[in-house]
Amino acid sequence: MGVVVASAMVACTRAAPRQPLPPMKPQPVASMQALARAPIPLPASGTVQIDGRAHGPTFTVEVATTERERNQGLMYRLVLGTGKGMVFFMPRDYDWAFYMRNTRIPLDIIFIDATWRVVGVAANVPPMTETLRSVGAPSRYVLELDAHEAKRHGIQAGTTLRFQPMSRAP
Repeated sequence: MGVVVASAMVACTRAAPRQPLPPMKPQPVASMQALARAPIPLPASGTVQIDGRAHGPTFTVEVATTERERNQGLMYRLVLGTGKGMVFFMPRDYDWAFYMRNTRIPLDIIFIDATWRVVGVAANVPPMTETLRSVGAPSRYVLELDAHEAKRHGIQAGTTLRFQPMSRAP
């Protein structure tokens, strides 16, 4: 018995090898009250266009740059609107995965590398799911648009986008 305890004590004091954190498991919605919450508008905005196209489309986007803003995303929205979206500025290049907890509208989730080249699209993602969606490639930015917008405008892996900041509230 003493050997087992001593071994356990030694094992607990050793530093664990540094490994990437596993993806967090989304928690279920606690109540309908949570669904009724109003979205918090983000203070930054901008536009996203397809590079090399003289005529449209131009998407007006809210910009999520902080962890709090990224965690909220488009939760609790009832509509997004034609030509509207949200772009997430992620803290580093990584194979990011998104889910649709408390997101009530179907979306296209577009994963973009540091040069604004699309690395993949999760198309027509159903609302209110906790299934993780990723594209198996590192991205730095993630753009969310209404479902079917990516296909409608030919946005796919290899498409280059252009972001232009518009405002940042104090």
